[in-house]
Amino acid sequence: MPERHASSERSTALVAVGHAGSVLLLEAATGRIVWERALTELPAGMPCEGQPVAVRLIDSTVIAACMGQVFALSADDGSLLWQINRRGRGDGATSIAIERD
Repeated sequence: MPERHASSERSTALVAVGHAGSVLLLEAATGRIVWERALTELPAGMPCEGQPVAVRLIDSTVIAACMGQVFALSADDGSLLWQINRRGRGDGATSIAIERD
């Protein structure tokens, strides 16, 4: 289960970090971890164990991509909003772009 902190305690600027099969949401001003989610805890997330994770923060959603999986996580608490499995279509490298990139 992700680590949780009260929303009122955190600053408005957030940074999403993908690393070794996990996603962290940090306060930009302090570096404090708001929550951390291991993608292996999610359905079909086992291939992400220890793998690079691409992330984007879009409004109140963190999009994470790893090994052909795309996850949408709530910025509030790291809970899974939706997931798409594209595993088996290429070498596993999964990138993300958004309109503002």
